[in-house]
Amino acid sequence: MQRFAIAVLPFAVACAVAQDTTHVVSQTPVMDEVVVTATRSEKTLDEAPAHATVVTKQQIEQQHVQTVDDALKHESGVYVRRTKGLADAMASVFMRGLYGQNRTLVLMNGLPINSGYDGGVSWNEISAENIERIEVVRGPSSALYGGYAMGGVINIITARPQELEIEAKAGYGSDNTIRHSFHAGDRIDEKFWFRVGYEMEETDGYVANPVTRNVSKSAIGGGTTQLHGGHPTQSTTGAAQWTIGDRGDNWAQKWNANLELGYDITKTGTVFLDFQYGHHEYGYDRPHTYMMDSSGNAAMSGRMNVGNGYATASITPSTFVSGTGPGSEDYVITGIGYDDKFGELVMKTRVGFQTRDAWYATSSATTNQNYYTSPGDYSQSTMRAWLADWQGSIPVLDDHTVTFGVYFRYDDLSQEGYDVSFYRDPDSKTVKTDLTDGADCSQALYFQDEWKVMENLTVYGGLRFDHWSAFDGQSGPVSKVEKFDAPDDWALTPKFSAVWHAMDDTYVRGSIGEAFRAPTLYEMYRTWFSGTTTYHSNPNLEPETIWNFEGGVDQYFWDRKIKAGVTYFHSILDNVISSYTTNNIYGTRDSYKENVANAQLDGVEAELSFQPWDWLRLWGNYTYTLSEVLKNDRQPDAEGQRLPSVPDEMVKLGADVSYKWIQCGISGRYTGRIYTTELNNDEEDVYGGYTKCWLWDTHLTIKPIERLKVSFYVDNVFDREYYSYYIGRGRSYYVELALKW
Repeated sequence: MQRFAIAVLPFAVACAVAQDTTHVVSQTPVMDEVVVTATRSEKTLDEAPAHATVVTKQQIEQQHVQTVDDALKHESGVYVRRTKGLADAMASVFMRGLYGQNRTLVLMNGLPINSGYDGGVSWNEISAENIERIEVVRGPSSALYGGYAMGGVINIITARPQELEIEAKAGYGSDNTIRHSFHAGDRIDEKFWFRVGYEMEETDGYVANPVTRNVSKSAIGGGTTQLHGGHPTQSTTGAAQWTIGDRGDNWAQKWNANLELGYDITKTGTVFLDFQYGHHEYGYDRPHTYMMDSSGNAAMSGRMNVGNGYATASITPSTFVSGTGPGSEDYVITGIGYDDKFGELVMKTRVGFQTRDAWYATSSATTNQNYYTSPGDYSQSTMRAWLADWQGSIPVLDDHTVTFGVYFRYDDLSQEGYDVSFYRDPDSKTVKTDLTDGADCSQALYFQDEWKVMENLTVYGGLRFDHWSAFDGQSGPVSKVEKFDAPDDWALTPKFSAVWHAMDDTYVRGSIGEAFRAPTLYEMYRTWFSGTTTYHSNPNLEPETIWNFEGGVDQYFWDRKIKAGVTYFHSILDNVISSYTTNNIYGTRDSYKENVANAQLDGVEAELSFQPWDWLRLWGNYTYTLSEVLKNDRQPDAEGQRLPSVPDEMVKLGADVSYKWIQCGISGRYTGRIYTTELNNDEEDVYGGYTKCWLWDTHLTIKPIERLKVSFYVDNVFDREYYSYYIGRGRSYYVELALKW
């Protein structure tokens, strides 16, 4: 009953005050939003030739958004994988059933921010407070944007102030979470505008990593401490295990400082600068044991007799810190833009520089080495990227608009590994163990023709040529560094699409197109070691490609108060790059990367939004993805199985109320079956696997006076226990005060 009360409290309050509708604050109608990402030119959502949606600033403020990827968790066809809260350094967002951040392109104000190292995005270091909107375009988009855009494109567009605005926020929540932010901006003399901001968050975190030991039929030898405690569980393969403790709370901290400057040099021309400096660090607090000796004292050594002649594997202090360690990342994004219009030619120029400095350490403890004494392995890396994109758009004849441009990108990687005498002290480096270097360069030309065939029918044809090369690659132990070949390749990616305004409130769209992903520097050049496994690079990898066919329809009802939409897509994926591990004759293991598989995906994305009154908006969406492996040269038994790491179903529902001085809402999301193995034979709802479940969140914001807002958030309202590889976070609370001038 208490859980139910927490869930419905915001609506009880809203309904109590929603009798007088004369003072209603209207919610932003998302259906009228303009997007630029789908065609590189301004189009309403109705006119876009792809399944596109917009996450508005208002929607972001209503959610409990810790990091930018949180703002995307309610979008149809989008899967946000964040497994350890703020401590997750490898969070990713992907679409259309294509697992991995390197298969979904992410832009900031039109420039890619996917890392050239592995295609990842540093979601933790990007400002969440200076966003005006996020545009989400589903489906392959390489014809306009090149590599990584296999599942779709996400474009983060930052805010430009039109008048004086100053806002400060401070909040506190579960797990000793503290957050505060400040930003100020203004437009001066109608030409110059600026915005500065700072935001910080830190948390003690929660237990995400249990410690388990295998259970086998064996006697406990004499002299071995016999333990009791813990509880039974199983591995993803179904093997009997025992939970003996956890690796400690995952603490984390992040902060971001950002600056935006702009100047209107003419009536049509604007120059601007975007700058962000983000920092993220994370680690593990003291581990906990659930085991006790015969005297009832907490114990980290011994074995447990679980009955019927079965016992746990040996437990030592090193068991509790294995694989743990701290890490840190500093990320700089700099973008310079110039937009102008010369006659009928509309021009956009973007130049950017990005750098990421990161390090992490892991424990290499043996037997009695523990949280306070363990040595470790340390890795530090520097990744730099230089980018440029020039785009022009001009009307041709009476019915055509041609968009064309050139693109350039250069990435440079340097990575070094060391032994450290204490794994939680990065300054205790001793011996240099390995290194990795490499660089790549991409150039592209792109072209798109927008042809207005009839007043209610527009056809698009696009084509892009990309060429890339990698060079200066070397990797391995310092005593035996291997130099690699300099591969190069090219891609020609077309796309054709159409939008038909069939009736006043009916819009039909369809497309066919190809996209690709070139191998990353990590896949081509990074050879490294962990435990007894050697992870090999492969400079001979070929690019992945995908052909996609899709069609969709959007329909409005009841004076556009209801919007219903459905999209069907069919994709054929070739040359999938995947990893596999084998045992070698030396008793160790080798992991290799190869182009080994082809697959197909069929999916449906359905959406419904209903705004019967200005103060109430109901929404929901459903995504079904049927993936099938068509060919797997290395593992033929995987043919006919589903692709791992892809949820088969996602359901997202919500309701938002905005009335007078109150805003509130509730949202829920269901994630279906996710397999972790190629053969789809893993167990679910265990550590290392995933749980099919609903998670519900609520929010309530009160504005007692004009410049003050008080917000209260409850995430995972019903305290659902679940696994998203790691243990999911339980019910959590957060309270925030915001002052705005």
